[in-house]
Amino acid sequence: IVQAVLFVGVCIGAALAATHKYGRHCLFMRVVVGLQVVAIGVFMIVPLKRWVGDYRGWFRILLLVHHSLGVIVLLLFIYINLAIAGRVKAPKRMRNVMRSTLGLWLIVLALGGYIYYFIWR
Repeated sequence: IVQAVLFVGVCIGAALAATHKYGRHCLFMRVVVGLQVVAIGVFMIVPLKRWVGDYRGWFRILLLVHHSLGVIVLLLFIYINLAIAGRVKAPKRMRNVMRSTLGLWLIVLALGGYIYYFIWR
């Protein structure tokens, strides 16, 4: 449920960006990513620690890919915010970086959904 709410939040953020309301988009995305980090800490870490030791092989690789891509998404989010704030040098087309980050996040979301399904089936 939390992930579905966050997915809707990302869609709203994308709509704000599409309508050129970049200030609102940035603020909205900061809130959504903050809620995602809280959701990871509250709902995902403890249960996943309990189950990780029970799985071997391809499932552990899937978990590693999911977590690694999630960290990359978070690092890209931090970079985007620093670039927009003028703290680091930004590429000419930030849109490409933002769209890549969105694409990676969707992959992480899909992998997380599969992991959830696999564990609870």
